[in-house]
Amino acid sequence: MVEVQSKDTEVRRMELEVRSKEIASNERIALKSIEAQERSQVDGREKYNRHLTNKYVYISVMALIIGGFAMAMVAYGAKDVIIEALKLALAFGGGAFGGYHAGKSKKSEDES
Repeated sequence: MVEVQSKDTEVRRMELEVRSKEIASNERIALKSIEAQERSQVDGREKYNRHLTNKYVYISVMALIIGGFAMAMVAYGAKDVIIEALKLALAFGGGAFGGYHAGKSKKSEDES
């Protein structure tokens, strides 16, 4: 009887040891997961900030190019070219804007 109890105690001790190792392993995994999430969030913020910076640089450069073109045309007395280019840009922009929102509303109707 004493022998059975000692074996039972030994089995329980081993089970507790296995359980404590499992808990320690889970803790290490959780800490590594938290570290990976932190790195991912930092990387995501950096990429988003770079994207915004590049977007603003692109918009600024395009505005300078268009402004330079318009000033050159005014200086050479070709205001008609500017008016025609503006008409073309507005027609293209209106079509793109309308098409984008038409597709977006169609998509939301399909989801409903």
